[in-house]
Amino acid sequence: MKKVSLETIAKKLNVSAVTVHKALKNQQGVSDKLRLQIINLANELGYESPAPPILNNYVHIIHKKFLLGADEQFYTPIYYYLSQECTKRNGKMYLIVHDTVAVTIQNLKTLFNETSIDGIFISGQIEKELLTEIEKFRKTVVCIDFFSSDFKFNYVYVDNYYAGYTLAKYLIRLGHRRLCFIGDISFSDAIADRYFGCLRALNKFRISEPCLHINTNIEREQNLTELDLPSSPTAFICHCDRAASILYNHLKMKGLNIPNDVSVISFDNTDLCNLLSPSLTSVGIEKEAFATQAFSMMQQALQGKTHNLNYIKLNLSIYERDSVKSLNQPSV
Repeated sequence: MKKVSLETIAKKLNVSAVTVHKALKNQQGVSDKLRLQIINLANELGYESPAPPILNNYVHIIHKKFLLGADEQFYTPIYYYLSQECTKRNGKMYLIVHDTVAVTIQNLKTLFNETSIDGIFISGQIEKELLTEIEKFRKTVVCIDFFSSDFKFNYVYVDNYYAGYTLAKYLIRLGHRRLCFIGDISFSDAIADRYFGCLRALNKFRISEPCLHINTNIEREQNLTELDLPSSPTAFICHCDRAASILYNHLKMKGLNIPNDVSVISFDNTDLCNLLSPSLTSVGIEKEAFATQAFSMMQQALQGKTHNLNYIKLNLSIYERDSVKSLNQPSV
């Protein structure tokens, strides 16, 4: 049997669908006589009001170490776009800034006692101990920008190993052989993967020069008045755009011109890239795409369309700007 719609009722009474909607919702703008006609006809035809939309509540967990403040441009935009997706569907997003495992678990328990939470988003790598505790809540979980085969969650992430390989290959093809990577590989799997991806490219293209390494996250050093930079690299690879912006200052203090004296390249492709002078070449993905994919995965999981371990790898692009110089000799 064909489903009865507002338009079906409207045509039979020669009125608009808006009028039928107002009558059935007991809203103003319809006479009592017409309202009664519409209600009687709707009952006679077997009209069924559409089910109200399902409203979902979510919590978004971000480690405080990933929130550098007002100039943080990676996880903050992802949270913003996720919240937008949530609002479009009349849902609500709660934010928990993770510090210690005990405090975060207590915050989650308090939130679960106060409201019904349908799903958990986690942006950036967090401790295995916390993931283990979150698993006990038996909620749908979508992890953003990291992956762990130890937990049967849903994951949306980029291949950081391939990203590191891609950047190093890009520099090699421009004639660079002496590279220096800046980033603490013990800080996160993402930084480590980026570093080892760079090493893989040097090995594959048989570059004999070793990859120099400054094993610190210079953007997090509070009293970094002078950076001990090696003198030999033709290009620096920074683990994130914010680190590159700090490197810019130190190179300029040493009287070095970017890119004429040394090239700089980075990861994440945040808005900061276009604010630097020269503008920064970086590899990354649109943050809105991260959020859209993550929210779509959450919806599919809540509807039972995913099973066990589920993940999506997002493609990266190099955004070429003005911070890298080609060292290749021009053809005659």
